[in-house]
Parts: sequence; structure tokens; C-alpha cells
Amino acid sequence: MVDKSIGYRLSFQISVAVIMVFIAFIVAYFLFNQRLLRENIENKAIGLSSEVTSIINLEISSTIEATANASKQVPYFYRNGDLEQLLKQMVSTYSFLVSAEVYIDTTYAGPEHYHAVVQKGNLFEYRQSSQPVFLSEAERNSFFQNGKSALPGWSLPYHWEEIGEVVVSYNHPISEENQNDLNSSGYISSKLSLSVLNAALNRLNIGQRGYAFVIDTSGTYLTHPEESRILNANLFSVSSKVLNVSKFNIKEVFKDRLAGSAVAYPDMFNYDKSWVYFSPIAETDWYLIFIMPYGELYKELYGVTIRMAIFALLGVILIYFLVAYITRKQIEPLSNITSRLTSFSSPFKLTTKNEVKQVANSLEYLKIWFEQYQISREKEELSNFQHNRDLQQASEIQQSLIKSSFPAFPDRSDIDLYAAYRPAKVVSGDLFDYFFIDDENLVFTIGDVSGKGIPAAIFMSVCQTVILNNSRYRQPRKIVKKTNFELSRSNNHQYFLTLFLGVLNVKTGELNYCNAAHTFPFILKQDGTIIELQSTHGLPLGLYPEKTYDDAQMVLEYGDTVILYTDGVFDALNEKNIVSGSKWFQKKLKKMKNLSPKEIIHLLENEISRTESQQKDDICLFAIKYTP
Repeated sequence: MVDKSIGYRLSFQISVAVIMVFIAFIVAYFLFNQRLLRENIENKAIGLSSEVTSIINLEISSTIEATANASKQVPYFYRNGDLEQLLKQMVSTYSFLVSAEVYIDTTYAGPEHYHAVVQKGNLFEYRQSSQPVFLSEAERNSFFQNGKSALPGWSLPYHWEEIGEVVVSYNHPISEENQNDLNSSGYISSKLSLSVLNAALNRLNIGQRGYAFVIDTSGTYLTHPEESRILNANLFSVSSKVLNVSKFNIKEVFKDRLAGSAVAYPDMFNYDKSWVYFSPIAETDWYLIFIMPYGELYKELYGVTIRMAIFALLGVILIYFLVAYITRKQIEPLSNITSRLTSFSSPFKLTTKNEVKQVANSLEYLKIWFEQYQISREKEELSNFQHNRDLQQASEIQQSLIKSSFPAFPDRSDIDLYAAYRPAKVVSGDLFDYFFIDDENLVFTIGDVSGKGIPAAIFMSVCQTVILNNSRYRQPRKIVKKTNFELSRSNNHQYFLTLFLGVLNVKTGELNYCNAAHTFPFILKQDGTIIELQSTHGLPLGLYPEKTYDDAQMVLEYGDTVILYTDGVFDALNEKNIVSGSKWFQKKLKKMKNLSPKEIIHLLENEISRTESQQKDDICLFAIKYTP
């Protein structure tokens, strides 16, 4: 800290003091309000669970009340032949009831028992002399004990396959109102649809992801958002990942009919921490379970905390900049002096930002700097001299490899050619070559190596040698394929070559050629017509050793001139906003019909020099005329 600037130290120390006061205030405020916020959150969640409980209790209480009232009216309605009306009215009045069922023994029914069932408006009645047959084993076990009825109560839930719903029955004995023996007249059973109850619970808006479900005393799911768990899964068998039994024994809590809250990690929430509220449901041995993720329950607390943190951060940033601004203004004169002094010692790394120390050290730095500068300047001059000499020698070597003696074949009258070669720097990565592989077939090439300078020039020389060696394969596609294989095999620096290679039979005029991603050559006819060879036969050479190539054929007429060039030509044209370089090129060529290759190349060079401000890329122009 001692080596920091005065402004930085003042800003930092004052800001730290203010930040500590801020943090202390935020922590105190947070702790003070945390308890109140938690209590509010707990009460809000319990209020939601109370709403859910009231829905369940409404259906259960209504079922108990309706069944108990109907049990007193059954004898009267039965004697008057209106029992069906009573049962239908029960089912239609309460939407959650799917069936009402009555059994009357021989006390009122005569020598035979009477059994009637109403399912959503449909009546099924029959008489029998045997014990009444209810629709489920669960009802029978709950309703009868050794041939005698039990007290009013609920059956075990079961899946009623006839209507495809989960139901539970509330059973109640029937008797005359002035009779004390409840077991002497018969029984009435109301079936409550748990599927309807489940749908009602699922419709509740319990936050964004919260939900509620009901279980019985054995832990079996009676309702659940995932219907596959109803009657098929048990809460007591959940994994320890969901509920830590060592901290919360759910069986003991349910056994004692307690209400309260706990922490769980439900699989439906991807095991996120969640708040669980449980409460027994009156009139039954069922339990309501209410679950909501902590992220939603404590949303208000998190929101307050985040807002406080944001405002605190903004306050700290504002304070820091205000302090930095004030201190900078106070020490600005000193800073100006030190900055001017230290600017002279910029080549050296200063070990301190303390303005006083910088002033003391700057004079010493100036002396060291001047001495180092003198030494560096001498080394740089020597290095530049050696570098320029190496470049000049490389240029001389390359020029000795480039064919520049024209006419190329003074003893032949069937071919005339000329070329211009202009490196952008001292050496070039462009190549062109021509040679006869026999008395009739002329091989000619033009290419462009990626990059510039000495590396590109060396790679160009290698390419030129490899092409020459592979010319024995005679066919352009074979020559190019073999050359690509040899270049790719040892091309560690990933240089590549665009290449146009042609084989011209000067006896027949047949031209076979292969274009490996190079610029398209032009054929200048004697009448001024321009033909652009737009065929391309593969990727540049030197990248993929197993790549194959195609070739194409055409026949030249006497007087036709093949114009080849590298992309430096169009780059030069575009320098003067001649964007459509190809059209400009063709327009100029039309005016050069019947000229010799040398005249064509010189005219094109002059046009390019006139339009080009500064050459940025290597330029190569090559013209071959098929003469009679």
C-alpha cells in the first residue's frame, strides 16, 4: 500500500471506512428484519394450507352431513316408493359424490333384503335373501364386522374400476327416528370421488411450483399431482435424499395427529430445498401435505436482501468515485509533475506508484534510460543492416529462379509467351513456369502461395521444383494430385498454394488444364471475344494429402492468347475503387486483340501502375499465344 499513489491510498482508505459502516448497517438491518420476515412467510404459507384444508373439509363435512341426514329419511322415502328420488337428489346436489347406495334389511323390506344403488343418476335395485353385496371389498370390510355393522365411518380408499376413479365411502346405519337400535334397519353409503378432490387441489394456485396432496394414516397417496402415485406409492417409503428420517420421524408425527412444518427435498422439484406443512384433516384419519420451494417462500426476503445489496453496491461505487475525484483534484499538481518526469522513464518498469518516490527515482531512471537507448540503437542499426542484406540476397536467388529471358523459345514459331513478375516486397510468393515435356506438349503454370516475404518465397521455390519433377505424369490432374501429396506431407506451417496448370498440345491446339482454387484465366480470341475459364477442380495444394483433382479440356485456335494472372492484379485495381476488376480486365483485353504477349503484358502493367497507389500484394501476369 505504501507504494501506491497518494490518490489511490486516500480513495481506498476512505472507501474502506465507508464500506465497513455500510456493511455493519446492512447486517444489523438484515438481522433485525429477518425474524419478522420469516414469521410473515410462515403465516402466509400456513394461510395457504388452511385454504386447502377448508376445501377438503367442506367436501368431507358435506358428505358426512348429507349421509347422516339421508339415513333418517330412508325409511320414510322407502315406504312411499321415493327412495330413488332421495338418492338421485344426493348425487346431483353434491358434485363430488359419484354414488349413493342403500341397503334395507327384512325389518322394512319384507322377507327379502332390498339393495339400491344410484350412480350419477342411474338406478340399480334388486332384492335378495342373502347378505347385501357392496361394490368393493374395502367397503364390506369397513361396514361389517362378523355380520354386524360398525359405527358410522369411512372405508379405505380404492380404485373403482367401473367408473375409473379413486373413491372412498362414508357409511352410516339407517333407522326410524324414534328407534334407538341403529343396527336394525339397514345402511346408507355415499361414495366421495377423490379424483374430483385431486383435480380441485391441482387447480389451486400455490405459488409457481407449490402443490398439495392427501395421504391416509398408512402413508398411501390419496391425491397427488402425478396421478400414477395415487394408491400406488407411499410417503413413508421415500428415500433419505427426499426426507431425512433421523431428523424428522414422519410416522411418529402422524401417529400423534400433530400439525407442523419440516424441510424436505422433493424429486418433483429436482431435490430443491422445500418447506413442508402438514396438518390432520378433521373427521378422517387423513393428512394434508402442503409443499412449496424455499425459493418461493423466501422470495420476499431474498428480494429485500438483493435490493439492499444492490443499493449498497451502488452507494459504495458512488462513494469511491466521489472520494477519488476529490483526492485527484487535491493532488493534481503533484501528479502532473510526476507524470512528466516518469514519461521519460517509460522503457523501464517502475517499482512504485508513490508520487514522491517516483520523483526521487526519475532522475536516476533518465540516466539509465539514455545509456540503454544508446546501446539499443546501435544493435538495431546493425540488425537492420544484416536483415536488409539477407533480403537482398534472397531476392537475387529468387530472381535467378524466375524465367525472365524472352523470347522463351526463339527456335519455335508455334508458341509465343511473355510474363511480368512484381513482388510486393523484396521477394514474392507468386510463381509461374513453362517448359516442354516433349516436342509437342507445353506445360505452363501460375500460382500464388499464402503469405508474403521469405517464407512464402521459399515455399514457392519448393512448389516449382515439385511441379517440374511431377510433370512426367503428363495429365494435369495427376500432376496436381501428386504435387499436392508431396507438399502436404511435410507442410508443418500450413502454407498452401493456389495453382493453375495447363498442358497445351501445340500441334493440335488441345488444352488440358486443372485449376486448384486459382483465379480464372481468360482466352483472348483474334476477333476480340473473351472466354473466361471458370472451371475449378479442387482445393489449394498443401493442406490435404489425399485430395483428388479433376481437369478439363478445350481446343485453342490459331491466334488465341491465354491470359493468366494472380489475385494481386485485382487487389491493385480495387485500390482505386474499380470494384468489378474482372469486367475492367476484359474490357481492356478486348482492345488488345492481335497484339503479341509482350505487348499485352506491358499495356496491362501500365494500366495497373496508373491505377495503383501502393502495391500491397505480389503481382504476376503471364500471356501465351498459340501461333500458326
